[in-house]
Amino acid sequence: MNIEAWLAGREVRGALGPQAERVVQVLARAPQFASYSSAREVAERAGVNVSTVVRAAQQLGFEGWPQLREELRALYLASVSSGDVTPGPATDPAAQTLRQDVTNITALATPDNVAAIRATAQAIKAARRILVISSGSGAGPAHILSYLGTIAGHDIRLALGSSTTQAVHVARLEEGDCLITLNVWRLTRTLRGLTRLARERGATVSVLTDLRASPLAEDADHLIVTPIEGVHAGPSLTAMVAAVQAILSELSDEDAIRSSGEIQQMWQDLDLMDDQP
Repeated sequence: MNIEAWLAGREVRGALGPQAERVVQVLARAPQFASYSSAREVAERAGVNVSTVVRAAQQLGFEGWPQLREELRALYLASVSSGDVTPGPATDPAAQTLRQDVTNITALATPDNVAAIRATAQAIKAARRILVISSGSGAGPAHILSYLGTIAGHDIRLALGSSTTQAVHVARLEEGDCLITLNVWRLTRTLRGLTRLARERGATVSVLTDLRASPLAEDADHLIVTPIEGVHAGPSLTAMVAAVQAILSELSDEDAIRSSGEIQQMWQDLDLMDDQP
């Protein structure tokens, strides 16, 4: 069973507050981490105190955190093959990280995600103007999409930095344009507002995020959900980069090959590279 769907289906005792929602998001985004962690460790990941974790577990219908963790662990282990999971504390962080990234990429390759990846590539091909926005950790995959997509012949503009700069770029979007928003973990008000503004202006909106229930989904024409579970405190960006690479693969055609060749010839003419034999 999908962990996020299981959490959404629980009968909640009273409305979850913002801090309890952050606990639930940790469980949905990092089920392997949460299923072997203490309440303190989950609290640190969510940026709340331990009592908030306990209260969130009780609101979800459990006596406390240990009971919730036990059911979460059973669901997580049932959702992946035994060969893909290395339970408990990391004894070999490098190897465990690689195994976790394999699991994340496998989970990325759902029919819905593949369809959204293809649709995003088609939106890029059809758009007059293409803009990519992100914040925080999402800036890395955003750079890759913009840089390699431009080499492939598509004028993909990257708007990072200040909120005002991003707003200027989004304000220029119109019907027939395309906005691609990448979000990892915490969602800023700026990213949320600019994504909605792009939709209101008639642009096609594609969203790459780590949570299907993200508020960004409300304004997305195409939604790609990328697992970000990491072995340690920070998220893993491997699956999001893989999604970006999949979009780029859909952009690969004769025009892209010709554009790439022209750019490489320009680099050679300008003597920019120091890797010639």
